[in-house]
Amino acid sequence: MFSVAIKGYGIVIWDGDGEWRTFAITDSKNAMLAARVESALGVVPALAAEGDIREALLSLSGAALLSADCEHGPGECDGEANLY
Repeated sequence: MFSVAIKGYGIVIWDGDGEWRTFAITDSKNAMLAARVESALGVVPALAAEGDIREALLSLSGAALLSADCEHGPGECDGEANLY
């Protein structure tokens, strides 16, 4: 599971089972965000790894990773600064 924030639109949550949800402040923003997610995922193969899906969503303009499940300790994930 991971979540991505899209500046000016809202949040996308990928549940890891091939399902995603969008959350936005208005119905119209939610519809626009859902369309952008569908477009981004349209280029990803149906049986893609979660990392490929995350990269596709992060390729959206204004996207930033909010959270991602992992089995590491704080500061041990790839690309995460060690703050301890």
